[in-house]
Amino acid sequence: MENLDVSKMTYKEFKDWCNHRAEDGNWSLLTAMACLSVIEEMESIKVKGLFKRKATEQAREEAWRKRKYTTLF
Repeated sequence: MENLDVSKMTYKEFKDWCNHRAEDGNWSLLTAMACLSVIEEMESIKVKGLFKRKATEQAREEAWRKRKYTTLF
């Protein structure tokens, strides 16, 4: 089991890290479940409006910082 320090990562970096682990198959069941749970929660954040893509990304990053994750596994 690995301990991933996510306190200095942005949500985008975390999501990319999880995707790379999934691509190369280098993750345990616990890692997969933690990544999927966090990503599912964060992806449920959506902003409606004219410039929604950028606003949605900013809202997710803000929510990520508010949760103050330190380690996930």
